Amino acid sequence: MAITAADPRSPFLTVAQAADELAVTERFIRKLIADGELRAVKVGARVVRIRRSDIEELLRPARVVPRTGRR
Repeated sequence: MAITAADPRSPFLTVAQAADELAVTERFIRKLIADGELRAVKVGARVVRIRRSDIEELLRPARVVPRTGRR
């Protein structure tokens, strides 16, 4: 999902919004941030925001390995 200039959505998400968009828990999003797999920015002392573009970069196609030797 590409962001365009006409896109009314904010370019930044809260941890809860990011978790909701990816259908995962907030704890998982915070782990991705802590592990350096998902970039986030701090606004003030406690507020964390995640760029939509960074969420999109995190998503990558899953590699599916075909099974051999069918039964």
